[in-house]
Formats: sequence, structure tokens, C-alpha cells
Amino acid sequence: MQTERNKILKYINRPYPIQILDKYIWWDTFGIALIIAIAINLLQPFGMNELHINYKYLLLSGFGVIYAFVNILYYLSFEKFFKNHKWTVKNEIIASLVLFFIAGIFNWLYAISWIPAFSCTYISFLKFQYYTLVFGALPVVFFSLFIENRNLKNSIKYSELINSEIEKQVCKPENKTLQLNGYSINAEQILYFNSYQNYVDIYIVQEDKLTTLLLRYTFKQLLIQLADYPFFIQCHKSYIVNINKIVKTEGNSQGLLLYLDNCKNTIPVSRSYINVLKNQFTNSN
Repeated sequence: MQTERNKILKYINRPYPIQILDKYIWWDTFGIALIIAIAINLLQPFGMNELHINYKYLLLSGFGVIYAFVNILYYLSFEKFFKNHKWTVKNEIIASLVLFFIAGIFNWLYAISWIPAFSCTYISFLKFQYYTLVFGALPVVFFSLFIENRNLKNSIKYSELINSEIEKQVCKPENKTLQLNGYSINAEQILYFNSYQNYVDIYIVQEDKLTTLLLRYTFKQLLIQLADYPFFIQCHKSYIVNINKIVKTEGNSQGLLLYLDNCKNTIPVSRSYINVLKNQFTNSN
């Protein structure tokens, strides 16, 4: 029992691709909305096949339009929250349940306003919450699994390609000194930078020991300062890594994870930076 529980916890806490990316918002919204509109007209579930009203197909298609409206409204309202959180399967499940509940409210209001067979009662409200969850979950689960599997396959493919380039890489010592806020740091000893707010954590290996230096420095300032150090590349909105210290990569649905020499921490690579990392290795070899 404990093993099954651990498997479930491991699954729901694993990374999940955030749908808030601009190129996915429209696909996620209007693709699912179209499926809902077509399916509800073809299947006419929950007794809708017994409705005899004018413009029936047009009115039933309205439920797909409602999903599109609620989904866009939901994304725009929580855009900052989405982008600033480490997104997992658990987050996606919770977000979907909230979305279904809100859509259920709008579906109920739409139905009692335009379809005479539905009345303004507590029971009809609960029914529409049930209808929305059961019927809406199918296309959402389908799209979610499709996107996750596609991203995972792409990430694994890129991970294998980069790992093969890492094996061929011949590291050249970079005897350069980096000046930051009065500190002189041997650039070759730096593994990576992690930025948050107006501070930067610098992870340095000295005599096979990992140490951290905290500096008050913005990420934008850091990028400018590192412009003359091509072996430092940005791999995430808050991470810069020394590519000479990467020993292997691992793909997941959100992008890649980097494993560094003399470091137990893994460094995330956003999907938007995977090509940058790949090109850096292929060009250097």
C-alpha cells in the first residue's frame, strides 16, 4: 500500500509542461473548444438528444465557446502565477478542476438563459458541474497527455544528442578572472549562477568542494558582465551554466536537466533554451 502511495505521489509531483506559453494558449483553448462543440453535437449526452428547440446545434456549440472564453480568462488572470511556479502534474490537476468548476458555472447560466429545458435550481447547478467535469475532462486529458508525451520525446531526443556531443567534447581550461562586485573569481571554478529578485547565487568549486557566493546583482547585469565569456550560457530564466562543467543531460516534459561535475544539484533547461544549448555544443565540437 505504501509503495502504491509513493508511486502516486511521485507521479503527481513530477514536472509537467506549462500550458501558459503563448504558442500553447490558442492550441489548448480553441482546439479543445472545437472538440467540445463537435462532440456535444454528435453525442448529445445527458438527455440533450431529447431536446426539441430551434437552432439546437448552434446553441449546443455555445458550450465550446464558453470553454474558450473561460480558458482564456483563466490564463490571463493567473499568468503571473503560472510563470513563477514550478509546474507539476498535481498543479495541472488542481488548475483543471478549478477551470472545470468555473466553466460549469458559465455553462449553467448559459443553459438556463437560452435552453428552456433547464431551470434555475440547485439540482440543475450540480448537474451542470457534473456534466462539465465528465464531458470536459476527456478532451483536456487527451490534449494534456499528447502535449506531455510530445515534449518528453523531444526532450529525450535532444538530451541524447547533447550527451553524445558532451562525450566528444575536449575541455579547454579557461584561465579568465571574473570581476563581480569587487570579487575576483576564477571563471573556470564557477559551475553556475542562480538568480532571484536582485540577488545572484554563484556556485563555485574550490579544491573539490562546492561553495556558494551570494551577491546583490540583477540577472540583466550579470548577462552583460558575462558577454565576453562564451562558455557561460543562459539555460533558464534564472540560471546561467558553465557548459564546460556539464557531464550529462536528462530529458523531461518541461525541458532538460543538467548534471554538473562536483555538484549534486540539477540545473533546469527550459524548452526555449534547448536549441541554444544544443547549438553551443555542436558548434564547439
